Formats: sequence, structure tokens, C-alpha cells
Amino acid sequence: MYCQSKGFTLIEVMVALAVIAIGLLAVLNTANQQVKSASITQNKMAAYWLMKNKIAEIRLTDSWPAIKHHKGIQTSLQQTWYWQTQTSATDNPEIRKVTISIAAQKTANDIILEQTIYLSKPE
Repeated sequence: MYCQSKGFTLIEVMVALAVIAIGLLAVLNTANQQVKSASITQNKMAAYWLMKNKIAEIRLTDSWPAIKHHKGIQTSLQQTWYWQTQTSATDNPEIRKVTISIAAQKTANDIILEQTIYLSKPE
């Protein structure tokens, strides 16, 4: 007698489940990467706007910036940001170099954005 099977064998079911599991892991990994990328982009955009605000503050002051190092803390977008400015002289005594750094943590290794601007001496 010859018996013909009308279903899947256990091995076929296990292989199908393994293929589905691998596919789902790949989809979950991609979704995780997208969430991380969105978080990094959000931090960079917030740091960019804080940087622009700090540049505007520096340019709107009437005084000539002294050669020194400033540090500060600012809370924005439900997060604490650490900023620092380093003002230094240039070869031209009429121009000052100001480097602004924005970080999400106090450590110098965590600088998200850094920009240098040059200011001319007011007349």
C-alpha cells in the first residue's frame, strides 16, 4: 500500500519558521536603526538651533569679546545642553576668533556641534 501525505512534514514547518524568524529579525533591526537615527537627527537639530542662538547673542552684544573661555548650561527641548565658547586673538588685532561648542553631556568627547566665527572690532 502506498500512503500519500496531505500536509507538511515537521522539517518543512521548522524551516519555514526559521526563514520567517530571520526575516522578522531583519525588520526589527531596521526599525531599531531608524529610531536611533531619528534620535541622533533630533539632537543635531536641537544643537544647531542652540548654536544659532548663541551666535546671535554674541553678535548682538555691543562689547568687544574678551579673550577667555566661557561655559554654561541651557535647558531646551526637555534636555540639558552644555555650551562653551573660546575667544582667542588672531593675527589681525581687529579680529577675534570665537569657537562655540554644544554638547549633550559635560564631557568634551560628546560635542555634537562646533562652529567658529570671526568678529571684527566695533568702531
